[in-house]
Amino acid sequence: MSGKTTNNIPKTINEAIKILAYNDWAWTIKNQSDNIDPHPKDKPTVVSLAESQYAWTEKQGRLAVAILKRYLTKFDTIAMDLRPLVENPVFESPFRVISSVKTIEVTQDKDGKEIIEVKFPYDKKIVDLIRCCKERRGLPGGYFLFDGEAKLWTIVKSDVTTYYMTQIAVRYNFTFVSESLLDEYEEIKKEKNAFKRPCASLNGDQISLKNINESLYNYWQEHISNKKLLIQLDNLKNFNIKQNGLQVPANTKVGDRLAHSTNTQLWIDKDSYSKDDLIQGLLELESFPIMMPVSGDVVTDKNDLEDFHDWLNCFDKHGIDRHKNLSWGFEFKDPKRWQDADDDEKYWMKLEGRTEELEEHVYDLAWDLCQLSKNFKQINTDTKVYFVRNRIPRTLMRSNIQFGCGIMALGGGYYATGGENVKRLLDNLPKKLYYSNSQPVSYEWRDHAIIKL
Repeated sequence: MSGKTTNNIPKTINEAIKILAYNDWAWTIKNQSDNIDPHPKDKPTVVSLAESQYAWTEKQGRLAVAILKRYLTKFDTIAMDLRPLVENPVFESPFRVISSVKTIEVTQDKDGKEIIEVKFPYDKKIVDLIRCCKERRGLPGGYFLFDGEAKLWTIVKSDVTTYYMTQIAVRYNFTFVSESLLDEYEEIKKEKNAFKRPCASLNGDQISLKNINESLYNYWQEHISNKKLLIQLDNLKNFNIKQNGLQVPANTKVGDRLAHSTNTQLWIDKDSYSKDDLIQGLLELESFPIMMPVSGDVVTDKNDLEDFHDWLNCFDKHGIDRHKNLSWGFEFKDPKRWQDADDDEKYWMKLEGRTEELEEHVYDLAWDLCQLSKNFKQINTDTKVYFVRNRIPRTLMRSNIQFGCGIMALGGGYYATGGENVKRLLDNLPKKLYYSNSQPVSYEWRDHAIIKL
């Protein structure tokens, strides 16, 4: 509605707010036809009111009327006289009344599963605490649901949610419709206080574990206790067992630092550690086979191609044969020679500084990678390195191979390529290492930075 005249006078305050929200003439600064300069904070407020999914509260209604009064002359410029409407406001629907009651109770969903219902008027502190429990306690997706219309949180009942939701309710004076929550909270609290965290200690050439359950004890004895002491130490982090200052000698610097680190995800600065340093450390910790995701358009980038071949040469140097111990979960596209490229492709090659002579070198490197990716796909007990791209192949799913480490290095080394399944697989590996010359950053990690080795 950008014209200067209209006879369609809005009949409600809500309609007038929508007209104000979605027309540029309302927000023109220093319009020649009037002396009203819009306040910079008005437009977001008006848009928020216009796009509200629920009926307005009385406070929102008064705010809408006050804003329209400030912009009456703007409406005058398009022949809309809103004075009668703002003097006798009419709204599309009755005002929404927000209950000030805060309640918590246990009920059942349609499937008969117990849930906790938490209802309260908006309070940022309470919302942040609920979201903290949702995000920081490792709970599955779908455990927390919010109904904006009813201002109701629906939470799957478990020991964790019972404990933390009851704590929140007590702190902020909720009414306990289900008083049984308080009794359950006390029982969980007793168990929590009685819980002893698993710990480890050195006992000769063995690491002894305390305060662990029988299944973990049996697994440790069967699979880990017979390994080298350094490898035993390295495995503690995967069971969330603190090392308590244990010091075990190592032959390599990377192996030493990886084993003594309590983090399963680490950034390894390639300016401080060479590829040889990294591979020697992983060999000492017996972390093979490893998975290496490949990102970026490797076969058309000279630097990425040379880096990829440096990795292959490094593997060869340490006895990891590229024809026997490497496996590929995808195929590179066949590269083009300079003489086979069309004019547009040559134009972009030149912009990237690639000459005909250089392009022949790039082609040779790319051709070698393409042949490797096509001819070596079998996964077996000889596989030491597995390259994956954007999906998990069926051959990998059927192989039952157990990876000891994931290395993000090919194509930049800043993130894990591929879809959700590849990401989930990498996140669940015993170690996930980022090998690059700058610290990896992702919005997903928030304040959980990837620690430098």
